[in-house]
Amino acid sequence: MRVSYEFFMRSVDLLGQLHENAISASIVMTLWHGQLVGAGRKPMVVRELSRELNLPYETVRRHVRDLEQSGACVAKDGGVTVPHATHGSARATRMLRKTYLNAVRLLVDLTRIGAVAFPSASRRGPSSGHLTKEQMVIAIAAMGLLLAGVRLMRDFWRGDLVKGLVFTAIWTANVKHVTNTSRATTSSLLPDDLRQPVSVLAISRSLRLPYETVRRHADMLVRDGLCVRAGRRGVFVPTHVAEGTLAGSVAAHRLVMAFLAELRRGGVKIEP
Repeated sequence: MRVSYEFFMRSVDLLGQLHENAISASIVMTLWHGQLVGAGRKPMVVRELSRELNLPYETVRRHVRDLEQSGACVAKDGGVTVPHATHGSARATRMLRKTYLNAVRLLVDLTRIGAVAFPSASRRGPSSGHLTKEQMVIAIAAMGLLLAGVRLMRDFWRGDLVKGLVFTAIWTANVKHVTNTSRATTSSLLPDDLRQPVSVLAISRSLRLPYETVRRHADMLVRDGLCVRAGRRGVFVPTHVAEGTLAGSVAAHRLVMAFLAELRRGGVKIEP
């Protein structure tokens, strides 16, 4: 759970590099991912995008219109798509390389804690130019895992994605010192006295969100009893609240298992 959430937060950072607005970034990545998965896939209509992202039709339509005006998307055959020139651009290549490396880090972390066995021979970094076939399989599957995670978070937080991101960023930072240890040291939820508070400023920087936006959501989480202030050290998610979110963590675990299954179907060697 801790390792997969670390992956998700790193992926959110990559999503922020794609577009400063989370919804617009999700739209662009959904279109791009669909085109990478199915070569020659038809442009998606707004209503299909709305269902895929589990967002109101008018919200998606408004963001699509803005993306078209900026050139990030183009209208075609009654739907919307990412411009063909984007696929081979230097920016797209960099994004795929970063996505691949982030996925490999997840697989290495899962290997470290004994969840899977990802051979060291498959951990090589991408050389200059385009990714290999196996590396593309890993990058595309990682994009799908990120999009599924965003949908899950939006559902769990009743449509308030930013609130969910702030909560998850706080929770992840509180236990980071355990997540990154050699064996992740413990398989249980950390008690409050072992959770390390994090500042709102640090969360703002990690999410690439305005400080005031994060502060407002952090205050809301504290008022709702989902976070606790630890003086000047920052805020943390108490253990009893983390226990209450286990249903979401179980769903996240299923997504990671589906990600691993997709990699195996694509020919990536991963032992259980």
